[in-house]
Amino acid sequence: MTKCIAIETSTTKFSLASYNNGVICEYNEIDSKNHAKNIYININNIINQSKMNINELDFIALGNGPGRFSGLRVSASAIQAITYVRKIPIVSVSSLMAIAQVAIDNYSLDKIAVAMTARKGKIYFGCYKKGEDSLAEEVIKDCLIDADSFHFSDGSFYGVGNGYSQEIMSKKNNAIKLINNPETVFPDAKTMIKNAIKKYELGIISNSFNIIPNYLMDEVAN
Repeated sequence: MTKCIAIETSTTKFSLASYNNGVICEYNEIDSKNHAKNIYININNIINQSKMNINELDFIALGNGPGRFSGLRVSASAIQAITYVRKIPIVSVSSLMAIAQVAIDNYSLDKIAVAMTARKGKIYFGCYKKGEDSLAEEVIKDCLIDADSFHFSDGSFYGVGNGYSQEIMSKKNNAIKLINNPETVFPDAKTMIKNAIKKYELGIISNSFNIIPNYLMDEVAN
């Protein structure tokens, strides 16, 4: 009997979802110019839409990056403010894992190499596989790498995300295969909830004092 909300703001997509004992509501802005605008109103609306009271929440799931510094800061600050007084646990989920989960659910992929653009010629990269419970499991830890030096020789992985430039894919040592239109796959709060519930049940939680977005490198994300 789980009740929670999830928020994901690591990319230009603003994604918010609620889960009330199996019933999911969601709100998305595909190309959000300002994640901070109306964030508290949107959170309140999704909670009301799902017929929950904020004090009933078992936890709040946060897409924790890596990704855009401004987006991650906005959602983390909002969640910290909400959970501080009410002492609601926070469950952090990698934003790259959230993308991998979308690929598992929507593209039936078993091995996913996620690459998302960062600044200064770098990409955020992480590899995941489909576990026995159909949830994404980490294979290669999320990292920040130079796009120029990127190489990946395991041809069993499929590439997802907007970090796969033509220059990367033209290199001979890259055996990775891309899905169609990989740049259109973004993290999704609704999909992320299942990963968050697993972590919550395992006791992998944080609180408003120790939640820190995974910027990887602040100077790149600024």
